[in-house]
Amino acid sequence: MLGITGGVGTGKTTVSKAFEKLGAKRISSDDIARKYTSIGSPVRESIIDIFGEESFPEGSDANRSLIAKLTFNDPSRKTRLEKLLHPLIRRDFNLELNAMPDHSIVAWEVPLLFETDAHTICDASLCVYLSKEEAWKRVEGRGGMPMSDFELRWKSQMDIEKKKSLSDFVIINDNTYEGIEKAVLDIYKGLEKRVHKK
Repeated sequence: MLGITGGVGTGKTTVSKAFEKLGAKRISSDDIARKYTSIGSPVRESIIDIFGEESFPEGSDANRSLIAKLTFNDPSRKTRLEKLLHPLIRRDFNLELNAMPDHSIVAWEVPLLFETDAHTICDASLCVYLSKEEAWKRVEGRGGMPMSDFELRWKSQMDIEKKKSLSDFVIINDNTYEGIEKAVLDIYKGLEKRVHKK
């Protein structure tokens, strides 16, 4: 299993989907987490208990921007949210993983790969690297979030340079998509060789 990490807006999803295109089985921790902050969430009341009624209006998705601001500015709320969501995300991840055929190459997109020690269950790790300035340009270009939210999220994660140094592979996402595809293909071929040796 390959753990794919990076900073906010560096292109983790682009890279993990490029692996999926080659035949890898993709799992996204963000996609799993989003289930619990979307309409119909089974933990809506627990989230309201942590962040207040305005954090999760009736009949709609959670106010993720508000939750992010409250989380990153209040360590106690951050701890409570992590205690609520992390076990659920890990459980769902394990269900997805266990349903996959033996000897699958798994591309696991997980922002907090090193922060949560998730790298310890991976065969290898990959950092999708961009400077903070370039990452913000990508986020701004797609209208994903206000700069204040970006800053909070960026500061809450391990320094991108440290992630880069800890990873087995690094893809610098400052080139064309074709360049990313080539880098992914090279890594994928190496992973295939490892799998066939097992």
